[in-house]
Amino acid sequence: MKKYKILFLLLLVVSSGLFAQDKKAKANDKKIDDLIFMYVDEKYDKVVFKGESMMQSDEYRKHPLVYIYTAMSYYEMSKRPGKFDVNEKNAQFPDPLKMAQKHLYKFIKVDEKAPKYYDNSWFDDFKEFYIQIADTSNKLANYLYLNDQFRKSAAAYKNAYKAVPSDPVLLLWQGISEVKSKNAIEGDKNLAAALKEIDEKFVPSKATSAVLAQGMLIAEEYLREKGDITNADKAKKLTGVFKKYDPDELDKKKMEARKKEVIKDDSIMRKFYSDEDDEDNKDKKGKVIIEDGKGSDGNGTKTANDKLDEIEQQEKGGGK
Repeated sequence: MKKYKILFLLLLVVSSGLFAQDKKAKANDKKIDDLIFMYVDEKYDKVVFKGESMMQSDEYRKHPLVYIYTAMSYYEMSKRPGKFDVNEKNAQFPDPLKMAQKHLYKFIKVDEKAPKYYDNSWFDDFKEFYIQIADTSNKLANYLYLNDQFRKSAAAYKNAYKAVPSDPVLLLWQGISEVKSKNAIEGDKNLAAALKEIDEKFVPSKATSAVLAQGMLIAEEYLREKGDITNADKAKKLTGVFKKYDPDELDKKKMEARKKEVIKDDSIMRKFYSDEDDEDNKDKKGKVIIEDGKGSDGNGTKTANDKLDEIEQQEKGGGK
């Protein structure tokens, strides 16, 4: 009920003031309202199809709310593989977490320029979602790291930090994973950048606070070994500052036991991870393609707009 009240309040704000200086856009506010109502109704697949269709339009491709609601819908679908066709190689939505990260990144970029086009800036209104996606992304990347899949862990942390650039702990662990995957040049760059952002006064997010001291400990050992004494000393000092968030980080037996528990949790973590290297529908020129050979894009494939129409027709006819 609390979720519904918050979202309906947001809907009222959107409807009343978002396009105050643009009459043409204001006349089309219904599209944004529909997107929000579908999200409230948990019709996340419809939000994705409608949102990605709107992103192709000149009128809405710079609208922040299109990207954030699409990102949140992908994220919600990633947690419900029984209800939505997600997380498998041949699924309709094979990598929803990655797509959620991608659209969140675009939302942040578009929102920075939003005042040029709209009355409101929405960057601060969805901070809880940043924490949720950072938490899930960190757990997935850490799971890969603990399973010695360092290349995949580095890629997962890279995607996470791109989506949530306000959390340098993700960048710290990207650097550690890059080093472990034998990519020292990139790893050194990430570690140096993270140590510039994290100091004694840094307040970590609840999404990544538990891995901060351990990350600093690993970074200190590596930096000291390579002769970067200044940064090694800083990392050592910060290990002591942040160990309050994770008292076990200096207890090797407890950390080993925790590692075994994480690895044993395979079935839960794998639902967020796909081995497919799809490169976000490479060469599709911005269109989300549904490969079934029956589309209206001129190439025999369905676009997001086609699929949305199909879902709406099914609902009108009582289909599922």
